[in-house]
Parts: sequence; C-alpha cells; structure tokens
Amino acid sequence: MLEKVKILLGISDDTKDDLLTLLIEQATEEAITYTHQDNAEDLNTAISKMVVYNYNRIGTEGLDSESYTGASYSYSADYPDAIMRILKSKRKIVTV
Repeated sequence: MLEKVKILLGISDDTKDDLLTLLIEQATEEAITYTHQDNAEDLNTAISKMVVYNYNRIGTEGLDSESYTGASYSYSADYPDAIMRILKSKRKIVTV
C-alpha cells in the first residue's frame, strides 16, 4: 500500500516513508474499528484515501476552511463524505 499512496501523492523518493507508514497504520486501525472488520483486505481503497487526506492535512489538522480579511476559521472532525461512504458500505452490524 505504501507504493500506491506514494503514487497518489506524487512522492518518488523514500524521505516520507516513515511518516506514510505511520499514517497507513493509523488509517488501517481507524477503518477496521469503524467497520468492525477482522482485517483490512476489503478496505484498501478507503485506507489509501484516508492516508492521502491525512497527509494533506498535516499542519492544518482540523482546519476545514479559513478566511483572512474577516479572520474566519472552520474546523472539521470527520473524513469527507466520499471516504465515509466507502467505510459505511463495508461496515458490519455488530450485535451484543
């Protein structure tokens, strides 16, 4: 998955491999927890999109939009709808 994520991000060297590996691990854990899946086999598309999203948000975590003249900021806590649709489609119903 690391190589696919690097392609999506346009990264051709290995300077970001440690960071990307960490983001992949975190996204995988989040996806498995959310979907109640036993493994990440069916979640690769969602995970790669989550990693790209998280990578692009480094330094602006939570910032959804900003405006300078009026100094307005908006923060987001969730993934975009496109990612959430993928995760929801893979979600298992858990009965207790």
